[in-house]
Amino acid sequence: MRIHVVGIGGAGMSAVARLLLARGDVVTGSDTGSWPLAEALARDGATVHRSFAAAQIRDADIVLRSSAYGDANPEVRAALAAGIPVWRRHDAWSELARGKRVVAIAGTHGKTTTTALTWTALRAAGVDASLICGAVLRGLESNAYAGRDPTLVIEADEYDRTFLALAPEVAVVTNVDHDHVDVFPTKADYDAAFQQFASQVTGTLVVCADDPGASTLGAGRMVSYGTRPGATYRISGRTHDGPEQTFAVAGTSLTLRIAGAHNALNATAALAAAAQCGVAPAVAAAALGRFAGTARRLEVLGEAGGVTVVDDYAHHPAEIAAGLAAFEGRRTVVVFQPHTTSRSNAFFDDFVAVLKRAAVLVVVETFASARGTADAVSSARRLADVAGGVYARTADDAVEAAVARARADDVVLVMGAGDVRPIGLRVLARLGVARPA
Repeated sequence: MRIHVVGIGGAGMSAVARLLLARGDVVTGSDTGSWPLAEALARDGATVHRSFAAAQIRDADIVLRSSAYGDANPEVRAALAAGIPVWRRHDAWSELARGKRVVAIAGTHGKTTTTALTWTALRAAGVDASLICGAVLRGLESNAYAGRDPTLVIEADEYDRTFLALAPEVAVVTNVDHDHVDVFPTKADYDAAFQQFASQVTGTLVVCADDPGASTLGAGRMVSYGTRPGATYRISGRTHDGPEQTFAVAGTSLTLRIAGAHNALNATAALAAAAQCGVAPAVAAAALGRFAGTARRLEVLGEAGGVTVVDDYAHHPAEIAAGLAAFEGRRTVVVFQPHTTSRSNAFFDDFVAVLKRAAVLVVVETFASARGTADAVSSARRLADVAGGVYARTADDAVEAAVARARADDVVLVMGAGDVRPIGLRVLARLGVARPA
């Protein structure tokens, strides 16, 4: 088939495009500007356009659109007018999952890392699984992989209710913490979607015993993980030294090279999921100990003048809290870019409470997401004012503010789901050392 992907540069759509390309489909796509994941697809045989135009879908059998783009997009509009089938992400997932043993990783936070860890554990046991992940895995240098085994490990994103396209044999729910208020206006709406997802699991549901939302999901065969007594896979004896941590689980010792108690939970979820696929805990633990992390998840960009600069995708209050906890004991300079006005407004008080924990706070103007609306009153400025931080209208302002306030032994945490990462790279360069290779 000839499949044209609208929004091919994003993490989700680029991963789908890579698997379609690997199975032999002719893949074209478009996005605004230059996206690294789209450029990688172009090098591997996809045709990628840097703007949207109706003529680009003329020869397509199917037009696959990102959740960020609706009927007003010129390519989607042209496809509808021409009678070309228009797929959304859930249609592509259904197609790619057909005939596969699906291992789906869901949850508000931790999906990407847990997905990558689960795939890593399966690979160590000789299961050449396919992968759809929300970020690039270090070592693989991609967010997707086409394997020979009929197993698909997929990051089951709840946005737009896309994860309801799946009927996984094994599923993980890391946590259920209200988010995406543009799709789920109330917590009840959000919880109901996860309950439906859990009911679609055909084999084993793996839930986090430490999370009230996940642990109360009821569906079929369940196993649990976490620090609470009674968890099937219980974490105990956790110690940590810098980015490295060690703990016991399932009769084996696991040493991780990635920081944070939340990542101990993510790794245990992966170990539990792999066990449902027949992987021995000791084999999984050894592989997880070699895991180098994923892009934009507490990714250390480098160090200069005793200041460590870290890039993190955190864009929800709970994720910011987890990132700060990973560097407990060190003075933190947080550069935060809100992602969507709807999220900022819905969880404003929670954002204020958690961002006040930073020694220094810089709030960058809200990211102009394609699926969001303009922030006419600048909730970012209001957030900075109420949380006791500095407002940065531009990236230049944010760099200047962070560099002026950072001290030796500080951690500069650059946080957000938008285009905030370059700020971290520029801060590192201004502090005197180029990013390490």
